[in-house]
Amino acid sequence: MGTQVWFRNVDNYIRELVECGEYHIAWDRGLLVKKKIDPAKHAELYFGKSYPYRVLVVGDQGTAELRPGDTMESPSAVYPTFCYGEPPALLEEMLAQPAGQNPEWCADKSLPPDQRPVLGQEHRVVITELPNATTGPGRKFFRYVKELQEEFPQAIIHVHGLYGYKVAFGMGFASADIEPRSAAQKGKVHLPSGAEVKYERAQANPKWITVMGFKPVDLEVPRNRCMYNIKSAKWAGENYDALFNFRVRGNGGPVDHESSDVDFKPPTTKSPFSTSGEKARAGDKFQCNTCSLQNDCKHFRDGAVCTLPGAEPTELARYFKSRDSGMIIDGLGTLLAANTRRLESGLREEETFGERDPEVTKMMGQVFEQGIKLAKLVDPALRVGPQVQVNVGAQAQVAGANPQQLVAAAFRALEAQGFARDEITPAMVQDLLVSMSNPQKSLPEAVQGTVISEA
Repeated sequence: MGTQVWFRNVDNYIRELVECGEYHIAWDRGLLVKKKIDPAKHAELYFGKSYPYRVLVVGDQGTAELRPGDTMESPSAVYPTFCYGEPPALLEEMLAQPAGQNPEWCADKSLPPDQRPVLGQEHRVVITELPNATTGPGRKFFRYVKELQEEFPQAIIHVHGLYGYKVAFGMGFASADIEPRSAAQKGKVHLPSGAEVKYERAQANPKWITVMGFKPVDLEVPRNRCMYNIKSAKWAGENYDALFNFRVRGNGGPVDHESSDVDFKPPTTKSPFSTSGEKARAGDKFQCNTCSLQNDCKHFRDGAVCTLPGAEPTELARYFKSRDSGMIIDGLGTLLAANTRRLESGLREEETFGERDPEVTKMMGQVFEQGIKLAKLVDPALRVGPQVQVNVGAQAQVAGANPQQLVAAAFRALEAQGFARDEITPAMVQDLLVSMSNPQKSLPEAVQGTVISEA
């Protein structure tokens, strides 16, 4: 479905925005007060009364929307606004109860007009004061909001204050705002694939420049970089999750003069690559950022896993409904921890009853399959070759091509270090597999002689 794209705090790039034909604007209320800008008059000055602009004025007290003819005393809508750090139950209540469908709230005269919802307004909830998406709590919050968007598809969740495309457009949010000028001012362009690069390096990715109607030489001018970033964000909002093979050479046949902008479909090719000279190397087609084919791949997305046909992570992306490698690593870690606890319980039952349970053997295979995938995502060196090696000090190396063989190899390696079989826990074996797959890494604590507690 794509993501609505709004452009944030446009006071210093409004002319470029008008030239690009974009008219969705998001302001921080604090900035408007600081610079003494009237958002309604500002929009009318640059767009005129007949242009269908939409302006969001975002603040903790609520988010007012202005359309042609509106003022802050009579907005078209006022959307509930959630600040990160508030109780999650409040956000869920905002999504479950559309403010514009509650006549009592809309008629509450105790609130000023720019804080009172309007009867019949669209069901939009704005989230602001967002956390850093590279931290554990940040990833957890964005994953939670992604799940809420899937649970309430009729609601428009608008995330305010983002810069990166990976979160803004890669997580299925219905609406997001972006600020394109800061990167352009620093000599950078934001490619539609999500990567932010110096404009001098943009020549390595010509397909992402020409698809926006620019040439690499155009990006030497700061104003052109800003306009490129505007068009790039718009393209990403519509196509970030759409993996089609757009044409990068030739005119693609006759020019389409008949289709509207909504109905127009760009010409495509059969290949996901813009050139075919480079061949995949060992370890490629796993994570986009470490793949040697990334400069030619049209399916490249910053921080994503590969989903080309036959790529190993394709199944993971489908299972977790995301290409974001950070989200998949977190999800795999959660699954691995849960299955490890279940495996520990199964092993204790085997000891109690004195017989082997085939379900426990099956669970071991699942745990180590997940462990292998997690290890490969975390450490690119483990993707080379079909086997994973388990090394213990100067002892002989044991290689396995499937989880069952790896389980046996890990148990033998631990027993060779003096551990009795009933002392070996799944956590010890998991550490051995993940940490010892790379010979350059130090031994895990379990192998050095300390038994990990099962608590």
